[in-house]
Amino acid sequence: HQPPPVPPLKPIATTHADHIEKNYNMARDPTALRAKLSSTDMTAPAIQSSAAAMMSFYEAPAIAVSEWRNVLQSCQSSQLLPLLYVANEVLQTSKRNRGNKFLEAFGPVLGASLRYICERNPDDTEKVRRTVKILGDRRVFSLRFVGEVLGGLEGFRNGA
Repeated sequence: HQPPPVPPLKPIATTHADHIEKNYNMARDPTALRAKLSSTDMTAPAIQSSAAAMMSFYEAPAIAVSEWRNVLQSCQSSQLLPLLYVANEVLQTSKRNRGNKFLEAFGPVLGASLRYICERNPDDTEKVRRTVKILGDRRVFSLRFVGEVLGGLEGFRNGA
């Protein structure tokens, strides 16, 4: 008597749950998050993937925001806007789906971080301002807070 043949293994599809699990594991390793953020470019998949990696730190958002700031301060000029867009994605997603933990972590450092982007690359000032306005329009932050941040960026407008 022969045993029945073993069916071939089906390829394992990468699911959203697998992606979440991979990013959850990153939450145990700030160094992996820093590497992920350091490789962010202007492509939507890179920005979304870096944002998902940051969101995996939902129980420790201060660590994620600290890594984001460290990468921001040491990156190439071409990465400043992608990193801004990562923060934007994290803030909007967090507000919409999870609550205020990332807003509370980013709030105290956002203004200075955005001024830093404008200092390093004044040509990006209007894009930075537009992103901040979106955060206000979508009620991610209060209009008062958004107004304060925009006021802090005023000196960078028109090559000032």
